[in-house]
Amino acid sequence: MCDSLGVNNKATYPVMLIALVKGICRPTFTMMDKTEKPETKKYTALREGLTEIIAIPTYWACGELTAKLASKFKFKKELPEDVQKSLIKRASKNMMFIGVCTAALFVIPGLCSVAIKPIMDKIMPDYKPNKKQNPEDLNKTASLPVNTVNTIFARPSINNFTGRKAINSVYNTQIKTGMKVGGV
Repeated sequence: MCDSLGVNNKATYPVMLIALVKGICRPTFTMMDKTEKPETKKYTALREGLTEIIAIPTYWACGELTAKLASKFKFKKELPEDVQKSLIKRASKNMMFIGVCTAALFVIPGLCSVAIKPIMDKIMPDYKPNKKQNPEDLNKTASLPVNTVNTIFARPSINNFTGRKAINSVYNTQIKTGMKVGGV
């Protein structure tokens, strides 16, 4: 087996394997996120899974179709037949790679943008990921106490004893961020 490994590989196989692993792992990791709402996690995991379900056959189809184009290439007739077959085989592998790259860059994003929203609307009709908030809710979160504005924009003062900067409590607090799922 190790003798033939890497000798006759198709470009579609590793890319399809990567898509399969992403189709399993990304939804799993999304569902393990404890900071998100259950509906958001479910929606995001389904979208990620659907994207890879679309990607796997698309990689295969684009790779195989472009590899078939290599047989249409015409080489010099003076070349021996075995050299022509070797050139066609090499061209086939290169065209397959170009097909896989085209699928990743253009075809899969296009298919996903057309297909995923209607599918997700059928699976989860009540969930709207980009639902607008009420203006009243925005006003509640936008109003800050007067002292908060002064604290946020205050400059650090110099400690006279040590010469080090004494940082306000705002600068000492750690901002906790994490990966957000669901495009929210």
